[in-house]
Amino acid sequence: MTSENLFKGALCGIVAGFAATVAKTVWEDYFPVRSADTPTPPAIIAQRVANRELTDEEKAKASTAIHFTFGVGVGVAYAAAAEVAPKITASLGMPFGLAFYGGTHGSVVPALNLEPWPTEVKPMSYAINEFAGHFVYAATLELARRGMRNYVMR
Repeated sequence: MTSENLFKGALCGIVAGFAATVAKTVWEDYFPVRSADTPTPPAIIAQRVANRELTDEEKAKASTAIHFTFGVGVGVAYAAAAEVAPKITASLGMPFGLAFYGGTHGSVVPALNLEPWPTEVKPMSYAINEFAGHFVYAATLELARRGMRNYVMR
């Protein structure tokens, strides 16, 4: 593995991370993870950072920006790590999806009081949809990474 491969892997992660974030966003359109009137964790973060009441439009824009920045950033890290430790790509990235869920909505997000703990989410289908959405993200991330890598590493 060369530093050029690491760089190319990270570049693949930009595209893959974007695709995966879009896939998870579309997933949530069909399988909601919260009620429409419940703010998203990124919207809550934006509100806290702004330290003032944000308009609905500001919250929506900030939420999208934070969501995509995080999703693409994770994609870059994943794709670069795949160049160093290819085993993380096993099973279409499903173990990564589980770890990603565990490190976000399964622990840190509720610990920061951005949403309830998964066992406290009502209805439970929202928690299940969030959990499954991380596997949608991971599979899309891995498929897009593989496709980009085959193209970029020629």
